[in-house]
Amino acid sequence: MVFGMLAMFANAQLATINVEPGKTTAVVNSTYVLTNTTAGYMVYNAAQVWTTTQDFTVTFHKASGTPTRVNVVLYGQKTPDTPWVSIVTGFWKVTSADTVMTLSNTTANRYVNYKVLFTPSGTGVSNITKQYLKLYFQ
Repeated sequence: MVFGMLAMFANAQLATINVEPGKTTAVVNSTYVLTNTTAGYMVYNAAQVWTTTQDFTVTFHKASGTPTRVNVVLYGQKTPDTPWVSIVTGFWKVTSADTVMTLSNTTANRYVNYKVLFTPSGTGVSNITKQYLKLYFQ
């Protein structure tokens, strides 16, 4: 239990991305580094007035060492004052090649903010080289 609480606080925000009102995509081409077991997350502010489903696509690259996997969780938030709710999860098993992974949620919801939490394991460095959040208006 204590370890789980530490894991929640032992992560760093990588960036905040704003999705323009009425727009359906956010593309991030910047590289972000995940080291050893230090989690990092991205926040997407997408104050939409429509119910949406979501796809989140990310490209990973093994940089060095022996990272073994990266768990990825897409969260949603109804307002800035409400808790984050897990929408969909997945993981990347580290290989030597770039890997593209997509998390898809087909259940319509009304979130205005999204957070993607990346939790690596192993000892080494992995890079996030591209991210793509797609909102499908319902």
